[in-house]
This record gives sequence, structure tokens and C-alpha cells, in this order.
Amino acid sequence: MKFKKLVQLMLVCSIVLSCVCMGVGAVEATERRATGKFSMDIAADTMVKANSSFPLEVGEVITIKASYSPFSASVDFGVIAPDGFFYYVNVKDGSIDQGIEVEQPGHYTLAVRNNSSNRISVSGYVNY
Repeated sequence: MKFKKLVQLMLVCSIVLSCVCMGVGAVEATERRATGKFSMDIAADTMVKANSSFPLEVGEVITIKASYSPFSASVDFGVIAPDGFFYYVNVKDGSIDQGIEVEQPGHYTLAVRNNSSNRISVSGYVNY
């Protein structure tokens, strides 16, 4: 009987010690993000592309925060994807604060298209 209790006690102690001595690990998730400032004058009915591109993966979001004048102009803010397609958001009130989700991996280029018949001035930030 004493032997049985001794074995039970040893089992309980080993279980408790294995739980207490179990290694715990943590992984820090780092997200690569960057912000770029831009400022440009765009002639009527013209598209202007940024000088550099940035790499993105599927599901990442590019956020564009900008304003332009004259406020009455129709302007397309967006990115040119690796396949050459222009993904954009049309704005008609002078400012944008919007994200565009990436659907394919690769290098993207910021682009702004002035749809109006007047020259516009644009400035803002892109976060990717």
C-alpha cells in the first residue's frame, strides 16, 4: 500500500514539474511598413507616376492620404501593379484617405491621374 502511494506521489510530482519546467517561447511579429511623402503638379488630362516602386505581397494594403487643388477636379489616386494595370480610387472633393488592397505579389508604383481640364497641385503621403 505504501509503495502504491509512493508511486502515485512520484507521478503527480513529475507531472507538476513537467508543467512548471515547460519551455515557453514567444515570437515577435514584425510588419514591414514604410511611408513616403509626395508632392507634384499635374497637367490637365495627364497621369504622373512616382520615380520608384515598392514590393508588396497579396493582402497588403497601400494607404494614400493626400489633398489637391483646385478641389473641384476629378483625380484618380492609385498604384500601377506588376501586370501594368492601374488600380485607383476616383476623388472629386479635394482629398483622399483610402487604402487599396494588393491582389498579386510584386513591385507597385504610386500614380495620380488628373481627369480635369486644369492643372492641379497634389501633396500627401503613401503608406505601404
